[in-house]
Amino acid sequence: MRTSARAILAAGLILGLSFCADAGELTEQVRALNTLQGSMVQGAAGARGAIPAQIERIEQLVSSLDAESWKERSNSAAAAIFLFCGGPSRTIRKVLDAQLVPAADTPLVAGAVAYAEGRNAEAAKLLTPIDARSLGDTLAAHLALIQGGLLIVTDRAKARDLFDLSRLLMPSSLVEEAALRREMSIVDAAKDPVKFLVLGRRYGAQYAKSPFARNYWDEMRAATLRAAAIGDNSRLGDFRALLKGASPALRFETHMGVARQAILSGRVALATTETQYAGPLADSPVGRARVELYRAALAGLAGDFETAEVEFEKIDQKMLPAADVEVRDIVTAAISRLRGESEGVSSTAPTAPALEAARPESTIERGAQQALSDADALLQRATRR
Repeated sequence: MRTSARAILAAGLILGLSFCADAGELTEQVRALNTLQGSMVQGAAGARGAIPAQIERIEQLVSSLDAESWKERSNSAAAAIFLFCGGPSRTIRKVLDAQLVPAADTPLVAGAVAYAEGRNAEAAKLLTPIDARSLGDTLAAHLALIQGGLLIVTDRAKARDLFDLSRLLMPSSLVEEAALRREMSIVDAAKDPVKFLVLGRRYGAQYAKSPFARNYWDEMRAATLRAAAIGDNSRLGDFRALLKGASPALRFETHMGVARQAILSGRVALATTETQYAGPLADSPVGRARVELYRAALAGLAGDFETAEVEFEKIDQKMLPAADVEVRDIVTAAISRLRGESEGVSSTAPTAPALEAARPESTIERGAQQALSDADALLQRATRR
């Protein structure tokens, strides 16, 4: 009974199509799909638009294969790769249900079908026991990528090893592009900056024009802000260099974010540098107003109180994000203290000779830090954003 059902389904798959596949054709067509996807993530014009037609071609080809063709293990490998590439499962599920796939390859193909259909627990059960290193390079690369994704939550160390394997086996491809993005998402840029930068530089060099690059740029922006927050200036320069390939809007927001952190922590030189980087990237009235706010704040912290106050008055606060309004409030408090101390009216300060003897910092530096301490509650709210 089972044999008859298999034969009937196989016949239906053949008679419903107008052609039969040659031996090895499925492998070649899946290879062509890989090439198109690799071109897509490297920014080749037209590659993305050609992929749906190639997927349809492969589906027709799968349906045309007879039972004898499925005895070829290369077709099982090609079917699994097709599913790992994002191909729909419908035609291969029919082949699997008809038990046309060799028994030795059934876990691979069944696991690929489960993965394509979003049944990750079943996919993990079937696919993770398979040793990717025992397979041909292309299948091994795809399988290692999928295995790594399935293990991210439960075993990050193993997932990283699998991502490394997949990208080394299949460079300049969608597999490598995806492996780099996924691995960067689980590498702590603060604890392992060398690894993070190796991955980031490779991605930036090869896949900056990928349609999926937004995730990468978001990771780079977050890493840059973390480096600024912990005061890692050497790494900050590395991350800043990698961001040169990002969109002007993302670069603007990153430089402004670093400048904001620097102002709130009293690092005036860093805030000045980042504001200078952000200036040419401001392409809207709101963006330009934000840059002017930060320039005014820095002028005030440097002792040019009148310029700061005049410039603050020019800026419509309604245009500013809440976080920047808080920066203005904090800096205004700092300027008030600085002005008071420079005029000798600080209620808490000792006499000028005693102040000079007690504190090696300049009056401006000390005043700015004290003002920030006085606004501690506001500062904590601001730095949590």
